[in-house]
Amino acid sequence: MRLPVMYSFTAATAIAAALILSGCSTTAPTPAPDPTTEASSFAAPAPAGANLADAVAGCGLDGADGVELTADKTKLSIDTKGPRETSGAAMTDVQCVLGALEVPKDITSMMKLTTSTAEPTDAEWENLGFAWNYSPENHFLLAIVQA
Repeated sequence: MRLPVMYSFTAATAIAAALILSGCSTTAPTPAPDPTTEASSFAAPAPAGANLADAVAGCGLDGADGVELTADKTKLSIDTKGPRETSGAAMTDVQCVLGALEVPKDITSMMKLTTSTAEPTDAEWENLGFAWNYSPENHFLLAIVQA
């Protein structure tokens, strides 16, 4: 017995129904935002060309956990919160400071590629020196020195 036309399924109909029901589409997904350009949820980044003190203040990090700026405002350390630590900065805080300082992508890319087996890494750009390291226990540690 042959089914009426209104009840017949073709392979194309079955595939289209499966895509619709699964939430898939044939369009390309939107890429995730670049994490190095993400700003802290607490404040907008400091103005372009900012110094360390401006970057910390502009990102709302004065007195924040894991963020230390020396009295002479020329050295900044950011210690992100590890899985077993009770305090520390968030990666969005690091990203905000790097964005406020307009650190070039080649340096932030090197930071993103750092693994737990890598030695501490450093870089220089304009009047800033950077040193960073990553470990699963302590997460990301960043020091910035302004000349």
